[in-house]
Amino acid sequence: MKNILLVFCLLAAGTGFVRAGGLTLASHGKSGYVIIIPEKATPVEKKAADEFRRLFALSSSVELPVCTDARRPSAREIVIGNTSRSNSAADTSGLQQDGFVIRTDRKSLSIRGGSEKGVLYGVYTFFDKYLGYRCYSPTVFKYPTLAKVTVAAGIADRQVPVNLYRNVFYEVADDPFYADWHKLDHMKPDWGMWVHTFAQLLPPDRYFAEHPEYYALVDGKRVGMQADGHLCAQLCLTDPDVLETVVENLGDRMREQPDALYWSVSQNDTYAEHGYNCACPSCRELDEQAGAPSGSVVAFANRVAARFPDKMISTLAYRYSRTAPKGIRPADNVNIMLCDIECNRHRPIETDPTSRAFRTDFEEWGKIAKSILMWDYVIQFSNLMAPYPNLRTLQPNMQYFVRNGVTAQFQQGNISKGGEFCELRPYLVARLLWNPDVDIRAELADFLSGYYEEAGPHIAAYIDLMHDELEKSGLPLTIYGKPYDHYEKGYMRPELFARYEVLFDEAEKAVVSKPDVLERVRVARLPLTFSLFEIAKARGTAEDRVFEQADGRWRVRPEITTLLDDFHALCNKVKIRHFVEGGVSPDEYCRQTREALEAATRK
Repeated sequence: MKNILLVFCLLAAGTGFVRAGGLTLASHGKSGYVIIIPEKATPVEKKAADEFRRLFALSSSVELPVCTDARRPSAREIVIGNTSRSNSAADTSGLQQDGFVIRTDRKSLSIRGGSEKGVLYGVYTFFDKYLGYRCYSPTVFKYPTLAKVTVAAGIADRQVPVNLYRNVFYEVADDPFYADWHKLDHMKPDWGMWVHTFAQLLPPDRYFAEHPEYYALVDGKRVGMQADGHLCAQLCLTDPDVLETVVENLGDRMREQPDALYWSVSQNDTYAEHGYNCACPSCRELDEQAGAPSGSVVAFANRVAARFPDKMISTLAYRYSRTAPKGIRPADNVNIMLCDIECNRHRPIETDPTSRAFRTDFEEWGKIAKSILMWDYVIQFSNLMAPYPNLRTLQPNMQYFVRNGVTAQFQQGNISKGGEFCELRPYLVARLLWNPDVDIRAELADFLSGYYEEAGPHIAAYIDLMHDELEKSGLPLTIYGKPYDHYEKGYMRPELFARYEVLFDEAEKAVVSKPDVLERVRVARLPLTFSLFEIAKARGTAEDRVFEQADGRWRVRPEITTLLDDFHALCNKVKIRHFVEGGVSPDEYCRQTREALEAATRK
């Protein structure tokens, strides 16, 4: 992903989206084309046709008619869906749920898709790839105004995703249009229950008092809760009554959501090193035979899966259960949800020496499991607003996952509004989930050009500089880090911070006459301001960018007080919700920061 500026300049120089020659679908507000759909079109095919018609009108000012394939064939048709037209597309076998085929001949265009949203994704890809439309965020959608809408003849574009499930856990992906444009999935309707479900299937406040034997034996006693008090302990996975009760309660939920295929039967979340898993003689024997605590986890998931052969039972390989077991395989209808929460993000996982243990575990799971969902982490949980230069590891990590058997991915970002590059990062992740081999440098440059416009080159330089400095430092980049970790020797050194500020000053000047774009640039700058506050909290009055002496006493510089007020106002204006996972609103953060800075002056 290096040399973003070079790619940026090549894009800005303009290689047009419309090819010369071929099919002229519209010219100067007129068109002889008609959209053809099946006489018995599915809801997705109808939506795909409606969306083609709507999007086409944006560029051409032409409202295309929509007819069914009962109409006599004509020379100029845009065929959408599985119609009776013999030339609508080549064989669609193998498209699975979401794949599609886009074809053109000398006069017609056809788009067909797989069994779920394939045809809709094909329509959106046509406008994105061949006409230059872009959905950068739910509020920034761009398209060209075209006197002539022309595409090449002879297009034969067949796309089938390697990741069959693609979930980007960012607030922008909750927007239905954005999600469909970027071919993203959500938990519903495919998932009936999603992760950490032991407490839902066997809640301790309902069962523990009467049946403590249902729960994990930890340090010689049965426990329903972990030490921190808000996390439930694990289950005793060899108790036969636990199996029957879980199966009964799970069956009740399945009857409420009969169309859901995936059902999580998985350990509760834990922050403890040992995980509060059961150490009773039966569970311990299974785990010792398997060489890992995942032995009892997989055995239990297999037993549940045997009761529901038409469903996929998902279980976690996470923290204490991450190591693959020996001597037992997940059943064909058991999905392994593997989490890489411990991995650093300063280098690709495949080559990072500190990720060696994870690689071993992952590759061993790949040898025994037919279905693996990778739960990956692309933000810094402890400081959602902090600069987090992990963009260069996104592609190599996803390519590594796919090469080793992953067919589904959950990319955990920031589901609450806000955070560093909360439009850019999910955009890149979505492109990679569909095609891990996409030219990610070009995608990044395109986003910066389209979303930040004339400020794009300056933000590209900022991104390049920060990533270069992280790589030079050799320091780790974790999901639980903080800005001060990189203050002395890393990418947050004061001399670098000053260069970042200059780049953002130039970015703001470049779009000063465009209020909407200027606000986007200022939002992108918030992480720098946040980092200055966090570093000042850590260093106290030694941080002379924030503190000064007046009349022999320390005080917060007046410009910093103004900066904090502006930071607070902008966060609230754009409705940023949290600064750390699960809490700390802008109001609370700015109050705490004011108090912390003032307290530092009194020490």
